[in-house]
Amino acid sequence: MSTTATAAPRACSLPAVLDGMAGEEGAAFLFRRAGQALRVSHAACRADAGALAAALRGRGVGAGDRVAVHGVTGYEWVLADLACVLVGALSVALYPSAPVARAVAVARESGCGLAFTDNPDAAAAFRAAGLDVVFLGPEAPEGLDVPAVADLVAGGGDGGAPAPARSGPFTVVSTSGTLSEPKLFTVEAAPLLFTMDRFAELYGFGRGDRLLLYLPLSHLPQRMMLYWGLRAGLDFVLSDPAHMPADSAAHQPTLHVTVPRVLEHVRWRVGKSGAPPAVAYRAVFGDAIRSIFVGSAPTDPALMAELLAAGLPVHEVYGTTELGMIGLNTPAARKPGTVGKPIPWGEVRLDPDTREIQVRTPTPFLHGRLVDGCVEPRHWDPDRFEPTADVGELDDEGFLRVLGRLRDFLVLPSGEKVFVTPIETALATAAGAGLCQVAPGPGGKLRALLFFEAGSAPTADDVAAALAPVNRGLHPWERVKSFAVVDRMPTVEEGCLTETGKPRRHVIEAVHGAAAEWTRQPG
Repeated sequence: MSTTATAAPRACSLPAVLDGMAGEEGAAFLFRRAGQALRVSHAACRADAGALAAALRGRGVGAGDRVAVHGVTGYEWVLADLACVLVGALSVALYPSAPVARAVAVARESGCGLAFTDNPDAAAAFRAAGLDVVFLGPEAPEGLDVPAVADLVAGGGDGGAPAPARSGPFTVVSTSGTLSEPKLFTVEAAPLLFTMDRFAELYGFGRGDRLLLYLPLSHLPQRMMLYWGLRAGLDFVLSDPAHMPADSAAHQPTLHVTVPRVLEHVRWRVGKSGAPPAVAYRAVFGDAIRSIFVGSAPTDPALMAELLAAGLPVHEVYGTTELGMIGLNTPAARKPGTVGKPIPWGEVRLDPDTREIQVRTPTPFLHGRLVDGCVEPRHWDPDRFEPTADVGELDDEGFLRVLGRLRDFLVLPSGEKVFVTPIETALATAAGAGLCQVAPGPGGKLRALLFFEAGSAPTADDVAAALAPVNRGLHPWERVKSFAVVDRMPTVEEGCLTETGKPRRHVIEAVHGAAAEWTRQPG
């Protein structure tokens, strides 16, 4: 049986991408440093990455080794990742929002011998765990006895040496952990670059475009666009969420990758500005913008419609970390409230019983699992429709709508199936909660955990009154019979949210559900 990922590793194209940077003086990285705007050409970046790679070899890092990269988006993050490609090591991408203990645990589980980090507390923790540590910045904070990336670049030696050929995976990433504990898996470059080639054809971008990157580079789609952009000669603006509007105004990117919660914040800023929406939105995204890609979670259809009405070229897209892209809104076919039409290079169908979205794709991102420090390649059957654990519907025009996760369907003792996502949304909206989680309680009766910002939780009587009309509009078996108020939001640190802010149901129930004071909902 033929497969799209086999035990025989494919040649990795990233070394050639890096060598192609050597003569590229036109395209560049633009970023802030100590209040100054800096420009580093692709050629200079390639030389810096080569010098860092030489320094890593001097510290004992070689082909097949694992190196943790833990920090916010920045030029040194890019150098660390590219240096791993040049020495043949696997970068282990760690979210900067991960609690230090979790980041260290993943680095150890992955078999890392060296860690880059921009967090002084994490640096101490990595060292205590026996890892060599390099500070992910231009200089290490005073009192932190580790070299900085700039130190190693300055003393690393020949940065122009050709990249050695390599095959197989180049990085280790993590599943989201929304359904169970996060799992580590390896990724090859080929499906990422193939996907971006298709994106370039569909959205019409390439050399001369400028891409704003401010989400964590540990997020695989961010790096997918980075590597392709290095090959295509894009400019990159390296920023962060707090400085995104200022950097967008200063550098006028043409391409922008974002997530719904950032767009919600932008909507709030626009509302506070008092300016006409079209003017205010353009002030945030700039006049040069050609495509805004939003994914990772559902986007409010009303917000999408508002952005489109303001003249912004926004496209909601959908995929999974393991399977890659699945649905795309494009300039030729776009509908707010959907994730677009199925990818033209694959096929999507719905399970007839559960409506689970299933995809057949030649470009799954998952290469293999990392188990006990060893890579176990995944064998893909190109004729098989793979499950996504998402539930959806296809409308008459072929647009795909994601309704929620398969785990959001609860089977009650009566045998009835309840889809809790719309119930949670309605209850949270009615009560003014930041998050609502509905789950079966004793006897299988539904109950709701309602989370509020610290100090803003209403009384139980007020919550009961707010929930009553929602309950009356539901089927009897969908109604919540009790609720609990939590006067703070769940956190990443306690394990209730993923590093990207998605709720982890099983942990929320264990941490908050067991200790909650439940109030009976009248009616």
